[in-house]
Amino acid sequence: MSESESNVKAASSTIENFWRSNEAEPPIDTSYNVVAPENVAFQYRVAGPFSRSWAYMLDLIFIAIYLTISLLGVGFFLFELLVGKFDFSEKWAEALFATFFFFNLVFVCWFWNALFEAYWNGRTLGKAIMGLRTLTVDGGPIGLGSALLRNVLRYADLFLGPFGVLVMGTNDRMARLGDLAAGTMVVVDRKKFRDKTTLAFKEPIVLNIEAKIPEDFEISPALHKTLALYVSRRLEISPFRRYEIAAPLANILSKKAGISYRIEPDAFLCALYQRSLGLDRHI
Repeated sequence: MSESESNVKAASSTIENFWRSNEAEPPIDTSYNVVAPENVAFQYRVAGPFSRSWAYMLDLIFIAIYLTISLLGVGFFLFELLVGKFDFSEKWAEALFATFFFFNLVFVCWFWNALFEAYWNGRTLGKAIMGLRTLTVDGGPIGLGSALLRNVLRYADLFLGPFGVLVMGTNDRMARLGDLAAGTMVVVDRKKFRDKTTLAFKEPIVLNIEAKIPEDFEISPALHKTLALYVSRRLEISPFRRYEIAAPLANILSKKAGISYRIEPDAFLCALYQRSLGLDRHI
């Protein structure tokens, strides 16, 4: 084995070892392992208090918008009844408005988020924007009963205040009281990461580098697997950490490809991976 091949293999091993070490010793708010009855292991990235708080605040905004529109609509309807030709008293109008307001408030407090989670694959509007969803501890879809229980018990978590965050820190799935009682967990939905990595890269810097890679520059199947691992999970780490783990391999491969000027390591690995997908023998 030549020195160049040894360097490539060493740099590839660095990337693979990076992901293995993170999986072996996952930090808090990172991963939760589920083993299915078929002995198939799944790993989920658990959402922490910060992202969940933002999702909940977004849900509150949508609830406020719904309440405003619905109450204005009912108020306008009752006003039309009062000023119209119908024999309708103000007391009846006030009673109907108060009744509607009460049941509407119960609906948004107890059922709004629960119905979204039960019938929209564990997502609420806020969770969808933040890229989160709710699952059972077995990794399955959440049912209406579990969704109702975890949302009703949310008020117990709010009553605890800062102590509720301490409760989340005592378990490996960052579960609040409602999640512990319902047997659920909130995870990061990796679908958006998969969508971005299965589609072609459209960034100008990636396309520019790809155009400069020689047509006859080939990579081994093992190196292609390393690139696939990197590309599929690169969005899970910060740009600075991305640069650190991509630079050694990118520097070696760019020189082998005849690219003498300094390139952006992350963009080069993405470009090389995209180029390799166009070579059937490497897939």
